[in-house]
Amino acid sequence: MKSNWMNILWGVALILAGGLFLIQNLGWVENMPLSFWMLVFGGVSLLFFVSYFVNGARQWGWLFPACISAGVAVTIGLAQSGVEQAWIGAPVLAGVGAPFLAAFLLERQKNWWALIPLWAATVLVMITIVVDYIAGEFIGALVLISIGLPFLVVYLIDRSRWWALIPAFVLGTVGVIPILAISATGNVIGAFVLFAIALPFFIVYLLKACNWWALIPAGILATLSLVALISGGDDIRSESVGWLNGVLFFGAAATFGVLWLRRASVQTDWAKYPAVALAAVALLAFAFGTKPQYLWSLMLISAGAVILIYSLRSRKV
Repeated sequence: MKSNWMNILWGVALILAGGLFLIQNLGWVENMPLSFWMLVFGGVSLLFFVSYFVNGARQWGWLFPACISAGVAVTIGLAQSGVEQAWIGAPVLAGVGAPFLAAFLLERQKNWWALIPLWAATVLVMITIVVDYIAGEFIGALVLISIGLPFLVVYLIDRSRWWALIPAFVLGTVGVIPILAISATGNVIGAFVLFAIALPFFIVYLLKACNWWALIPAGILATLSLVALISGGDDIRSESVGWLNGVLFFGAAATFGVLWLRRASVQTDWAKYPAVALAAVALLAFAFGTKPQYLWSLMLISAGAVILIYSLRSRKV
């Protein structure tokens, strides 16, 4: 009975719609005003809502044309009232997301996936609301961070899905860059990017003792980040090059030094050799900071001397 009643209702609606377009195409009536189309889309929305409730609440697919048509009707009404801002499109986007919300609320365990398109539609609504009032850099940051946020939620819900942290971290990090670009200099942005790459390695190193290897890229990248931050950008004075080299080599030496200090728990006794060598190079860089052209010569001589002494000692043994 319900099916027969709905068929009659839809048959009448389609005949009326077809007759309306035929009359307009024949030129019997002028272009319809916006108020008329608002009523048309409102009526279509009502028809789909009736179909949804007649077929049952779990048939949430009917909500797509119902909510979208309602959003179009609201948008037309806003346009008729003189609204010209970008948020005029928000009702249509909200109409796209509303069915996914209904799907999730009806069967949360089965339709958990609906939260993803729901979140995407919500972000688009937020963007249309604020796009006329904030800088484009913030819009870009909002989009990237919003895309990364669901991945973070996936990890927080199920810690075994550690892979979700990768896109969450990458998108969140890249999302911060447009905000920094508003007022920060290039060296600050470069330092941020380098430290952001180093941070996952630090986390891997801290999680388990067997991940000692992760400290090497973490320490070197963090040192490069520090060098980029204190370099002052592109305008680097020649007398500062040696000093910056000293910071770079000292940071690398400190990285291997930390590994050597952990030799009791992991096999990193070998780390003392690069730590001492890099520390010596750092001291040379500090000492000859005003004349960096001598640094590499002294480094080569020192390296040759170390190799020669080691070879002579090995021959005696």
